[in-house]
Order: sequence, then C-alpha cells, then structure tokens
Amino acid sequence: MIIVFSNDQTVSVLPDIDSVHRECEAVDVEDGAYRFFDESGRHLLVHWTSFVERRSLFGGSESVGGGRFELELDPKDDGSGFEVSLSNVVALVPNPTFETIEDLARYVSANRH
Repeated sequence: MIIVFSNDQTVSVLPDIDSVHRECEAVDVEDGAYRFFDESGRHLLVHWTSFVERRSLFGGSESVGGGRFELELDPKDDGSGFEVSLSNVVALVPNPTFETIEDLARYVSANRH
C-alpha cells in the first residue's frame, strides 16, 4: 500500500507502484506535486530510473514525456512527515479500504513499528 498526498490537499491510497504510475504523472512527480508514504507512515523517496524529457516546440510551447521512477524508504525519515501531511488534507480520494481520513490515520498508527 502506498499513501499519496497531493498538493491539492487530497490523499489517495494506492495498492502498489503500478497504480502510482497510472495515477501520478511523472512530470507532476518531478515538480513535487506528491509526497509518498508506506502503510506505516514512513516517507518514500522518488528514485528516477529514467528522467522526464522536456522539449521546446515551435511557438514557445513545450512537449513533456517519459519519466519512470521507483519509491524507496527515506533513511532520514523521523516519522513526523506523515502526520504533517495528514494535517493538511481536506479530502480522502474514494478507495475500497478506508472511508475516512481518521480510518487511514488509525490504520497507519496501528502499523507503526
């Protein structure tokens, strides 16, 4: 399970990295639009395996594509990032596991090591 906090003050609960790739565009991940945590509230860092490509097009517009990433535990995580991110959430994206933000908070608290 991967918990995704978005800059739009929502939180999503996704089952795996493939779901993260489908739901979170690489260019937005690169721009810092998301923060990722595991089921224990541990911060996950983005590790790029191929970078987002940006190309300038005629007329001043830009083409953006590519980009692939994995997520890995942050060795410097002190455990406070999840609570800070959760305190800024205004909505939980509907999912099959949690009905409320409080349900998610209780689950993560119970999984803390």
